[in-house]
Amino acid sequence: MKSKTVYLIAGQLGSGKTTYAKKFELKHNAVRFTPDEWMLNLYEGIEIPNEKFDMYFYRCCELCWTTAEKFLSYDVDIVLDFGFWKKANREKYRKLIESLGYNVKLIYIKCPEEMIRKRLHERNKNLPYGCYYISEDMYNYFSPQFEEPLAEENPEIINNFWE
Repeated sequence: MKSKTVYLIAGQLGSGKTTYAKKFELKHNAVRFTPDEWMLNLYEGIEIPNEKFDMYFYRCCELCWTTAEKFLSYDVDIVLDFGFWKKANREKYRKLIESLGYNVKLIYIKCPEEMIRKRLHERNKNLPYGCYYISEDMYNYFSPQFEEPLAEENPEIINNFWE
């Protein structure tokens, strides 16, 4: 096993994944990849309908991964801030990373729904760079699709990151 690690950041919309990933990146001298930032730059001015969001998102994930893989060859830790909503997607990346001989660590940012809704409301008032405006309708559309990481996936759980 090679010494470098790829950290998979999982969590619900608005749970604090990207804020956590940014702090983690600096603290651990890693390179972070956040597809939302890429999407906002590549598709600026395009309002992506909910039903097409995944298609654009996963395209950006592939671009991020292609670039991240090059950094791994330079012996740099990587933070994939992909949300990892689906167990199948977490497994896909875990297998891929391990097949290349790197370590992989799943970090789950766990946050209660009422706190997420409150945070999203506040965030939407003054939207930070690299973040989407998430309406109540958008949250209600996407939120039920989230598959919480199971104990068998051995996640490191970060509870209520924002408290």
